Amino acid sequence: MRFPSGLCSTWPQTYAFTPRQVRDVQVNEADHFSKGGEMRFAALTLAFIGAMACSRTPKVEVDPKTGRTDVDIQAPGVPETWKATLASVGGSAVTGTASGTTAHDSTNVTVTIMGATPGATHPWHIHDGKCSDSGAPVVGDASAYPPLVVGADGSATASAHIAVKLNEARNYIINIHASPTNMATIVACGDYND
Repeated sequence: MRFPSGLCSTWPQTYAFTPRQVRDVQVNEADHFSKGGEMRFAALTLAFIGAMACSRTPKVEVDPKTGRTDVDIQAPGVPETWKATLASVGGSAVTGTASGTTAHDSTNVTVTIMGATPGATHPWHIHDGKCSDSGAPVVGDASAYPPLVVGADGSATASAHIAVKLNEARNYIINIHASPTNMATIVACGDYND
């Protein structure tokens, strides 16, 4: 359905549907509407569709590597919410969660892990790829991610702000590395998506 140009800038103050516009989408009164009720129903339906069209816009993102496309209908300027469940890797006991938002050329993310060795330090990052990928690149500046320092209960939380807006058509993961001196060993990983 296409709305007249300028509709959203004047909606709902000055735009009115003409009887012809309403008649074009009328429901037959035999379809459960009393006489005159279909006109009100059609007008309300068009008003609802118009209001939704004005409050949400399609957002299309494409992964330039794979051509994969993601289309969302959302209100303009609203940050996109992302989540991950981190599963243990290679027999480790480390698991966790991650959540965050991305908008306006930046991403905020918070990671929480449990089941780690008290006193351990675990670097972590958002990576571009899948958990099965070896050497997936870090998203943003690696130094923007403060390490997870594990407390006496085996848990740790850290937050990062990176100057990169995530592309919803791409695959992202969050890796928890074994230690600052053993970055090649991953102890937990999870898909980070919206």
